[in-house]
Amino acid sequence: MSQFHFQPIKGQVETILKTILKSPEVSSYHLKETMVLRLACEEIVMNVASYAYPEGAEGFLDVNIEKTDRIVIRFEDGGMPFNPLEQKKPDTTLSWKKRRIGGLGILLTIRMMDDVRYAYVDNKNVLTIEKVIA
Repeated sequence: MSQFHFQPIKGQVETILKTILKSPEVSSYHLKETMVLRLACEEIVMNVASYAYPEGAEGFLDVNIEKTDRIVIRFEDGGMPFNPLEQKKPDTTLSWKKRRIGGLGILLTIRMMDDVRYAYVDNKNVLTIEKVIA
């Protein structure tokens, strides 16, 4: 199991992603699976870094990674409570010019992962993604 603590997170998205992808649990995947995990992790990390904390707050992000017959990545932040799974799904039937901005990243994450869960525990947002190992 790998555990990482990042603080501050503003301006650190690429560093955080590289650390996650270099973890023993993730780096042992084939390229296709790694790209799927990267896309999901990038969406989550970018959203936490951009929206979880008020302007000027440094914030933190803890990432825990486990690998058994699946890979489980848990993201915890102390930002404002926000359940991305309860947000209105974007209308993908509209042309890109008519669509609202936002929402596609979490929709892609849900579709790419085998399980996505959210909880608010001990004043922390906890978003967990799981991918079955093929």
